[in-house]
Order: sequence, then C-alpha cells, then structure tokens
Amino acid sequence: MTYSQLNGMTIEELRNLNSMVVETIKSKKSILALEKKDELYVGANVKVNHPKLAGKQLVVEKINRTKAVLKVLNGFGGYTVPLSMIELNG
Repeated sequence: MTYSQLNGMTIEELRNLNSMVVETIKSKKSILALEKKDELYVGANVKVNHPKLAGKQLVVEKINRTKAVLKVLNGFGGYTVPLSMIELNG
C-alpha cells in the first residue's frame, strides 16, 4: 500500500486499518512468546538481547506468562526479562 492510497482513505477506513494492523501484530507477538516459552525451562542457560546484560550468562529461575526471572550465573542479582529478549545458549 502506497502513501497516496493511504492519503485517499477516510479517517474511519484508516482507523479500521490501524486496528487490524495492531491486532495482527499482537497475535504474532503472542505466538512468538508462546514458542519461546515452550523452548525455555527452569535451569536453562540463556543470554539476553539487551546492552545492560551483554555478555552475562544467566540461568532461568522461573517462567511467568510474559516474562521470566533470570539469575546471573557466577554472580549476584536477578532480573525479570520479557520472553522475547531471551535467547537459549546453544
């Protein structure tokens, strides 16, 4: 869809299009979170895609609905991280 096509739509049509796009994004994100949740298990060694935790090895302590509680391996502290940011160490 081009900008000129969007510009030709009414406000109501744009609102409908926006709600459909948002709904599609939410459903795809939830599917990805469920897939990630199936991969994870308590005790798994993981890393997190975030600058604050770059290079740190973490262990899964608890898996919640949308986030997981992670503990730093050979260190102190724990973090609650969204499932989408967690990667299993292969």
